[in-house]
Amino acid sequence: MDTFCYGLDLSWDTALLSRYNIRTREPEPVCFGKDNQELAMPIILGRGKNGAWLYGNEAMHAIARGEAEEASSLLKNLLSHTDTTLSGQVYHAEFLMEEYLRYLLMLMRQSGGNRISVLALTLAEGAARAESLLEKILVHLGMSKEQLLFLSHTECFMRYIVNMKPDLWMNDAALFVCDDIHFYYDRVYFARKRQKQSVLSERKDFTEEYYGSGIDTEEAERKSYWFYNMALVQLSSQSINSVFVTGTGFADGWAMEAMKKLCDGWRVFYGQNLFARGACYAAFMQRSAQEYLFLGENMTREDIMLKAYHDAKEQYFVLSEAGSDYRRVKRHLRFILDDTNEVEFLVDHVMRREPLHEVMILDHLMQRENKTLRLELSLFYIDRDTPVIQLRDIGFGRERTTHRIWEQLL
Repeated sequence: MDTFCYGLDLSWDTALLSRYNIRTREPEPVCFGKDNQELAMPIILGRGKNGAWLYGNEAMHAIARGEAEEASSLLKNLLSHTDTTLSGQVYHAEFLMEEYLRYLLMLMRQSGGNRISVLALTLAEGAARAESLLEKILVHLGMSKEQLLFLSHTECFMRYIVNMKPDLWMNDAALFVCDDIHFYYDRVYFARKRQKQSVLSERKDFTEEYYGSGIDTEEAERKSYWFYNMALVQLSSQSINSVFVTGTGFADGWAMEAMKKLCDGWRVFYGQNLFARGACYAAFMQRSAQEYLFLGENMTREDIMLKAYHDAKEQYFVLSEAGSDYRRVKRHLRFILDDTNEVEFLVDHVMRREPLHEVMILDHLMQRENKTLRLELSLFYIDRDTPVIQLRDIGFGRERTTHRIWEQLL
């Protein structure tokens, strides 16, 4: 059965779109323009003198000829809630982004038999706050929340790399990204202790070094020299199979000489559609059984379980699983203590060989009859690597609560 899965890379200025080809098992670009030859579409609208909306390069050409008014910076304006005035009429940022996305959805449906199974979106670095607004707009345009998937650039790269030939990621894979604002290095690596391989990443940010110290304004030869030496330091200290380079900051070719030199020790790939392709792979993988556990920058690294007795036997109740977005982990559970002042948890980290048993001692417990102390457990995360357990005395029947609260980092 055919599937209609799409990946959309929505940067500050351009959109890249891919559709999954079920026959070749690879994403293929959805091209724009009258001749369907344009791989990237500027994120810009034009309002013609007749009131019609124009999109992308067609809008830019009409604006240059003085035949249309310009509405640009759609993603930035969406984040800042900045309105745009055209011919004396005020247009809200959400309305303009909806008009642009309406056109993209039309192109998807035209290329895919009027159907969209899953649309995976990745946004410009620093634009994650727009996810909820974009979801609202797309739902208004007829998509369901179940059809939508939002990923970071790193999470797209993870999906991309595991769909490449295994010899490219037998060990680790490296990603260098330079856009108009950021410059960073991601290393994607694997933990293979579970049945599902865990895919993780770590980042080093070179934005301040590149943009803050003025390297970006240097001549191409000096920039290439800096990039080669910086990359060499990062890659030589790790077991890297392949190196990927992407981003509009590399578009004018200044890093080509450095990339050629890096080919002496690694397989190096350069292109601008990596994130759209990775998002497209993610959309397709969403519809099938997962053989990988993708742990992006906001995903938890451990399973957390509560040890308890139920139906006359010892059991472990799952409170949180590795791969959960730590910002959304809010677990609540009520239970009764049975002749103990200790509560035990099992913490199974994807990078540890053996799980850890964490014991929480409830000091200063009020003396009561056995099985008359009821507690409410809350689990939440301060950050990705810091889970917090909170226990609260909520009373039991005639036994009034003491309002006592215990808290412990796991």
